[in-house]
Amino acid sequence: LTLGSLPVPTNAFQPFLMDGVTRPTIVQRLGSFIAPMWPLFRAGFLSSTVGYGIAALLIYSRSVLFPSVVTVTKPINVWHASLYTGCFLALVSNIRYQILQGVVEPFIDRVFRQVPMVYGAMIVLV
Repeated sequence: LTLGSLPVPTNAFQPFLMDGVTRPTIVQRLGSFIAPMWPLFRAGFLSSTVGYGIAALLIYSRSVLFPSVVTVTKPINVWHASLYTGCFLALVSNIRYQILQGVVEPFIDRVFRQVPMVYGAMIVLV
């Protein structure tokens, strides 16, 4: 994983870079938080644009086909909703991923590795 030309760990809490020897600097750790933001934003923005767009199209179609039906739904701004969803994914999902993979999963691995049934259940639950 790289941020520009800077190699970064796949997780901010990862003890070593992908080579298994080099310890990441503070800048590389921050980079590992920033690097996945664009792909996460893009995924959230595009998927919600499609989802909100289809929903808006269906609501509009219903109002054209059945003008006597009074709708409870309010029209939404697809652009704003998609932008919000993309930002949410880039920030919140990224933070969740960093904490789960960097803190919670190693704890589960250390504590429950000796009990495979509990270990498997914990990984699935988290």
